[in-house]
Amino acid sequence: MFFKKKTQEEESGRTSPDRYLITYADLITLLLGLFVILYVSSRVDEERYKEFAKAFADYFKPGVDYEHGTGLEPFQGVRKGIPEPVLPFPNRRSIQEIQSDVEKLLEQYIKNGDISVLTREGNVIITLPEKLLFKSGKAEIEPEGQAVLESLSSALQGLAKDQEVAIDGHTDSDPISNFRYPSNWHLSVARSVNVAYLLIEKGVPEHSIVVRGFGAQRPVADNSTPDGKAKNRRVEITISEVKSTTPNTKGYEANTPPK
Repeated sequence: MFFKKKTQEEESGRTSPDRYLITYADLITLLLGLFVILYVSSRVDEERYKEFAKAFADYFKPGVDYEHGTGLEPFQGVRKGIPEPVLPFPNRRSIQEIQSDVEKLLEQYIKNGDISVLTREGNVIITLPEKLLFKSGKAEIEPEGQAVLESLSSALQGLAKDQEVAIDGHTDSDPISNFRYPSNWHLSVARSVNVAYLLIEKGVPEHSIVVRGFGAQRPVADNSTPDGKAKNRRVEITISEVKSTTPNTKGYEANTPPK
């Protein structure tokens, strides 16, 4: 049997004061290895980069369709660097075409008599009753009303700059006076503003929107009967051509008709 010869340090029960250098050296070695790995991983393989760049350039090069093997026309460049947005209605639509789109989208409501769409002096007037949009004395749009306005917004997107959407709020003759709406004027304006904001959020051009509130000043029925009052509580959306004398965002100057 062999016995390991004890060192003088073991026999004396003491350890070398320099043993910490072993741990220190191991730590330095690990850190060195870490920095070497980080340095290598941060370097770009230029040859591989060139190969990828060439492959992408060849694939997107106009003139060859790799999927079907046919020739392709080169893409037209955009001088300004940013392509023009593709609108749902790239061509200018007439008021009659807009009316046709509205009637298709709201066909069921029109058949049920909940919404009326008519033409007056070349303008399209969409009448939305209070019961479809709001609770009595409120201006917050109800869920069903939001669905109707979202459908309507689809037909009003892509309007030309010389086409206008006027949103008019109307009430009956019963006075209202509370902390939020001191008068029928305030209520009618609040309703038309909320309708306008919803349409804008859904993509209707903000420059096309006009907001007005008439209170009880423009009734369409007799306010002496409940049925007449119900008809007067409404929001009318009028789609029309903007007159050349109407002021625009550039001030009081004539609008130039589209070419």
